[in-house]
Amino acid sequence: MSVPGANFEIVANLSEGRDRRIVERAADAIGSTSGVTLLDVHSDVDHDRSVFTYVAAAGVELVTATLALARVAVTSIDLSAPEKSGAGRGVHPRIGALDVVPVVPISSAASLAQATEIARVAGAAIATTLQIPVHLYASAARNEGRRSLPVLRRGGFEQLAEHQSTVDGAPDFGPAAPHPTAGATAVGARPIMAAWNIALAGADPERLLIIAKEIAREIRGASPGGIQGLQALGFALASKGAAQVSMNLHELADATDRGDTLHAIRERIRSAAMKRGVEIGETEIVGLLPTRALTAGGEPHQLNIAGGWERVVLER
Repeated sequence: MSVPGANFEIVANLSEGRDRRIVERAADAIGSTSGVTLLDVHSDVDHDRSVFTYVAAAGVELVTATLALARVAVTSIDLSAPEKSGAGRGVHPRIGALDVVPVVPISSAASLAQATEIARVAGAAIATTLQIPVHLYASAARNEGRRSLPVLRRGGFEQLAEHQSTVDGAPDFGPAAPHPTAGATAVGARPIMAAWNIALAGADPERLLIIAKEIAREIRGASPGGIQGLQALGFALASKGAAQVSMNLHELADATDRGDTLHAIRERIRSAAMKRGVEIGETEIVGLLPTRALTAGGEPHQLNIAGGWERVVLER
């Protein structure tokens, strides 16, 4: 799998999915960076989150683009504001305005070790330039206990000061205290993963949320009989009066090889939903995926991907 002229991608998560002006400024900051191509922007009002997928041949361009994105985040997003906290906050966990920055090798010429070095340089640059605490995770983490992103984000922005005051929770770069409005940023390196959501329908919103959480607990890798490498949560979608099972399938290539394909997981969720008297709706892909991940185990149109499966193909 390759994207012509690109060795690495970054799939940056911004804690803003409602203000189009901020999202557009962020996209412009990335797209105007020489040597960087912005491939996709995915925004969600319920998650209050936008995900930017951009690629380049080398790390220096990606670091420059990420710094430009971080500047927009710090100057535009206030996580302490009423519309970003309490009842107004999005359903997605977050610790910062620029919440997560994973560096991903996407060509045969690129390695995870190289992606790790890019992540560490980017993390140090964000911390030094903008005085934002940076936590390294996944392959860039300083120890095994800090590899897991959910562990680093536990408690969210609201409990970040307490978390960072501990030895295990101290940031890798930047000030010990969180930025008062922008929090902190997690920067890491990892192989390609699938970030995707499946909607539930056929019951009232409260019932759908209960079912989404039940299915998420049943299928996540940490549960007995769960799917290896799968993280899953159930979220309410207030704007749609619905709920969804929200997932990250890590080590996507390995999962596909052993048969834990998107098609197989979707069928498992469909079966679990039917047993509870509800149906599944569209599949939402956040970011882009290799063709092989979409075709393994079935025809890609069978995934019922919102906007059409062709839209989410990384090679395109």
